[in-house]
Amino acid sequence: MANDARNLDFVLSRRSATKLDAPGPTPEQLEQVLLAAGAVPDHGLLRPFRFVIAEGEGRARFGDALAATAAERRPEAPPALLEKVREKAFRSPTVVVLIASPRAGKIETWEQNATAACAGYAIVLAAHALGIGAVWKSVPFTKGKALSETLGLGEAEEMLGWIHLGTATREGELPPRAPLALTEIASVLDGAGRRPYGPLG
Repeated sequence: MANDARNLDFVLSRRSATKLDAPGPTPEQLEQVLLAAGAVPDHGLLRPFRFVIAEGEGRARFGDALAATAAERRPEAPPALLEKVREKAFRSPTVVVLIASPRAGKIETWEQNATAACAGYAIVLAAHALGIGAVWKSVPFTKGKALSETLGLGEAEEMLGWIHLGTATREGELPPRAPLALTEIASVLDGAGRRPYGPLG
């Protein structure tokens, strides 16, 4: 029972790291983190996601694609804003771009995209398990000419953001979150209908 409690504490203690420095994950750690995506709920085992890993100069190419797509979306954007978008790619030594890649067939696209989103959570949770700082970031656009070319996005694919991986600094630590108020977000459906969440009995 004590081990179960520790395991749950581990899940509940996960926080996004707001400041990440080198070193990033080792190749072995990165592989473990990516393999965690294989454990997510996945109707039909379609694996409707893929990843693009950017390190070193790869981050510059990703940043250029972000800035170019931002300019495509907002042609009036000033250069300073586009440079700020470009710099988003350099906030950690390792970037894992998460791409929803739904397969044609009977399983709805929304369900496959939900699986892809779960894959992103699996990555940040696995990183937490290995002591690697992680934070999932996004922008208002999920695809465009530059992003499609750089990431090889197919017609049905879209970027769901990217995950920064690195060493979390003390300056980037966040305080624990307050527990959820379950009475505000949960209810119980029984034979008598739906009632507020609370102890059974």
